[in-house]
Amino acid sequence: MFSYELVQEFKKAKGLKTDLETAEMIAGLNSGNMSSIKNGRRHLTEEQALLIASECGLNPQWVLVQLAEETSKSEKAKEAWSKLAKKLSRTVTAAALAVSLVFCGVQHKDSNKAVFA
Repeated sequence: MFSYELVQEFKKAKGLKTDLETAEMIAGLNSGNMSSIKNGRRHLTEEQALLIASECGLNPQWVLVQLAEETSKSEKAKEAWSKLAKKLSRTVTAAALAVSLVFCGVQHKDSNKAVFA
């Protein structure tokens, strides 16, 4: 139910209270298909997922891979998308850690050596 989790993330990021408010802000959604997304009978389109990713500061590649996994028909395809999503997530996490180590180093009061958070 990745689509609905993504909708919930959008709702939280925008400070919205209802699914109807959320549906009105995403092109192509209405209360009926929002209910179908909530129940797992429908999924977001790629365009809708990318809009949410952009608005919530999520990695668009990761979002598309997760959406592809959700919409896959065969178990083999779902497994392949799942493995790719995990690899992508690890890569993004490693890159974020590397950036934080480079830019967040601070000087310790008792020495001139850098201490990393």
